[in-house]
Amino acid sequence: MKTTALERRSAPRRRVQVFCNQYIDGVPYLTDTLELSMTGALVRRVLMPSAERACYTVEIGLPEQPDQRVFLCASPVWREGPFEALRFVAQSLSDKLRLASCIKAATV
Repeated sequence: MKTTALERRSAPRRRVQVFCNQYIDGVPYLTDTLELSMTGALVRRVLMPSAERACYTVEIGLPEQPDQRVFLCASPVWREGPFEALRFVAQSLSDKLRLASCIKAATV
């Protein structure tokens, strides 16, 4: 009998190709966002400090939509090599609307 991994996502992910910043101790670090949903993201860490944080700010936006940038509080779910899964926490309605716009515009 073949077993499958337990699916824990509450929102469907969309494949995207967009850079974002993770602000750790107030310093922006570049990440490449590979998948994005209303509740989280899969990112490839490009430049990051070695120190771990329980949560930090993530800035997501598209160059062609500078007025639609969204700043979210994110908490790491897992990390493997340069890849990291993030869960967004405490989103406001405004954050959710901006994030939905970014996902729609950035979907590959």
